[in-house]
Amino acid sequence: MTTDALPPARNRQQVNVLASIGLAVLLLCLPWLTACSLLNSAGPSGTTANPQLSGNLSPADVGVPYNGTISVSGGKAPYVFSLSSGSLPSGLALSQGTGTISGTPGRAGVSSFAVQATDSTGLVGAQSFQITVSTSGAVAVTVTPAIATVTSSGTIQFTALVTNTSNVAVTWSASRGTITSRGLYQAPTVTANTGATVTATSTADSTKSGKASLTITPVLASKLAVTTTSLSGDTVGTAYSATLKASGGTTPYSWTVASGTLPAGLSLQSSGLLSGTTTQTGQFSFTAQVADSSSTKQTATRSLTLAVSGSIVNGNTAPATLFGFTSTNTSTRDYPTVNYGMQRFWDSPPLQWPSINTASGVFDFSNLDSTLATAYSSGVMEGMYTLARTPPWATSNPADTSCHYSTAVSGGGAGQCDAPIDLNSDGSGTNAIWKAWITAIASHANNPTYLQTHAHIKYWEIWNEPDATFYWSASFAQLARMTEDAKCIITGRGVIHESGNGSATSCTATAIDPTAQIVMASGHASSPATLAYAQNQLYCNASPTGYQLPCPNPANAIASAVDIINFHMKPGNTTGNKCPAPTPCTPETAMQTYVSNVHGILQPAELAKPLWNGEASYAETGFTGAYTDADMAASFMPRFYLTSWSLGISGIAWYDWTYMTTQPAAVQTAYQQTYNWLAGSTLTTPCAASGTVWSCTINKSGTQYLIMWDTSQSCANGSCTTANQTVASQWSQYQDMTTANAPVAVSGRIVPLGIKPVVLH
Repeated sequence: MTTDALPPARNRQQVNVLASIGLAVLLLCLPWLTACSLLNSAGPSGTTANPQLSGNLSPADVGVPYNGTISVSGGKAPYVFSLSSGSLPSGLALSQGTGTISGTPGRAGVSSFAVQATDSTGLVGAQSFQITVSTSGAVAVTVTPAIATVTSSGTIQFTALVTNTSNVAVTWSASRGTITSRGLYQAPTVTANTGATVTATSTADSTKSGKASLTITPVLASKLAVTTTSLSGDTVGTAYSATLKASGGTTPYSWTVASGTLPAGLSLQSSGLLSGTTTQTGQFSFTAQVADSSSTKQTATRSLTLAVSGSIVNGNTAPATLFGFTSTNTSTRDYPTVNYGMQRFWDSPPLQWPSINTASGVFDFSNLDSTLATAYSSGVMEGMYTLARTPPWATSNPADTSCHYSTAVSGGGAGQCDAPIDLNSDGSGTNAIWKAWITAIASHANNPTYLQTHAHIKYWEIWNEPDATFYWSASFAQLARMTEDAKCIITGRGVIHESGNGSATSCTATAIDPTAQIVMASGHASSPATLAYAQNQLYCNASPTGYQLPCPNPANAIASAVDIINFHMKPGNTTGNKCPAPTPCTPETAMQTYVSNVHGILQPAELAKPLWNGEASYAETGFTGAYTDADMAASFMPRFYLTSWSLGISGIAWYDWTYMTTQPAAVQTAYQQTYNWLAGSTLTTPCAASGTVWSCTINKSGTQYLIMWDTSQSCANGSCTTANQTVASQWSQYQDMTTANAPVAVSGRIVPLGIKPVVLH
């Protein structure tokens, strides 16, 4: 061992002291190991010290502008500041270049954080800080803009800044006009400069509010003129729709027929919509008059001619029945504000059998008359009436309380899901009660004078959803006999198997309405059980059991008697979204599944008959899941109608309008635009998918249109995704099918395609 191996005693004491100091420094650094390591590291060649941070950050107040600066020494300027841990109070931000912390705190609390500074050589220094935010100031509300001008009936967006509280919500009010909960103000209609005040009141402190002053200016009306110069041709038996246009004056406009004659079945609504279905051919000349809403009304007229041809040239033209609805409330105030071609009368009390036929031989049609008159005046010319619910006085089972309508509401009572008392389970019997009812209502609703002011019930549905026992708990043979008797009495067609032994009697009745159609009692396409019931209803060949027996003789009596095949298909209903895995359920795939299920049980004769969706909707009470988003819900309407039409469905009754009114306004607009595009159009190429992109073509008034959408796209919170789609050079413009928007020019043959269908032309 050399003499340098151990230091002298005095040197050893110095080493021990230095070791003690190092240990103390290590213990002090442990909680801030990273910072200490940064502070104690040497610069290049050990000649430059790390940056040292300091600063006395004062307390802050909610809603009061704040400014604090972190100082730095050591290291080599310039420095870059950043947060190394923790977070600043809400509303404050750190400047990377100056180390300044500034902003307006949004809520009270204590925020701990660490700031690090990096000098120009890469050396780093860090230090912990704390800022306390309190709510010592009073709540204050500021409205922006504070002074504004808006035109008559115009809109303007206001915002409110609430300070000195974490609750920044406000309640909006306006002295004139209306304002939404989000601050969107709509001015009233004025004819002179008018003042108004908008107020935002703090929900945290209702004594604190902010105000804005408004000046509402009138719109100077230009001269009113009818801009529609001609009308597209109409075809007998086809739903027609054209909207007359005007310019100038003050909206809204009100339209009337000043002179001349429209073809029977067509009417001009106040909105300018000329619509309906006619059976007359020829040239119909009339003068349309429009009046504006100015204080001194302006009027303008235009002579127009509508040509109605006798037949469809070719293609699959959309019938009026494709656009039908049903409603649980048929009062005038709840009537649809959009266009429909057909109305189904069910779940619309007091319009059903027990409410009208209150005793043997006693009939009160007053409520039906009022409803059909409203339908007529609203442009609905074709009705579908559901013949269901046996009156308590006529039922074969007056003690049956299992029926859906077992209370006394709207003529209700026990036994409404059972057959009439004079109809035997095998279909034999007089069936006089049913026949008297059918004769009375069909005769009343088809009086020629009556039809001049009331909608025509052209379609008669034999019962509602008989696959549910609380609607129908009797046999197939009884349902068949009721179907045959109704068809004979109303249309004068068919045969009747009244003995139960298979022998038939030809119908000899004089038709009340030879144009009427008998609609199959509605089935469901959503489950194997309901499909089996529908199959038995038509053919009785899918192992019927229990109350369903006996079968009619012959077994296909109902199939032979009905003119229209009818199922309830709601693609968004919880019991309807049963698409084969792994196919995701969309309006397109769900309707494909439904129609495939229906086709799978039908025989050739019924496959050739019209297929209807007697109750269509997303879900009975509205849109759910992803479709609660207003844009997604709007996309559903054209996608659903285009897919249904392409799959061969020719009748749809939306269930129901009352629920539709609770949905976003965008849904009703999307339906109206779908109607405007498709009513009277011809489907020249059915909709089909190539990957996720769907497309089809229609011809409307001699013009060809391409419709496209992409099911892989979606919408949320007011924003919709799109993907570029290359289209043929013949398409120069496109329009969103869900809104009444102006055409957009196609650029470079590229169209941004989303979940909302677009129309190219």
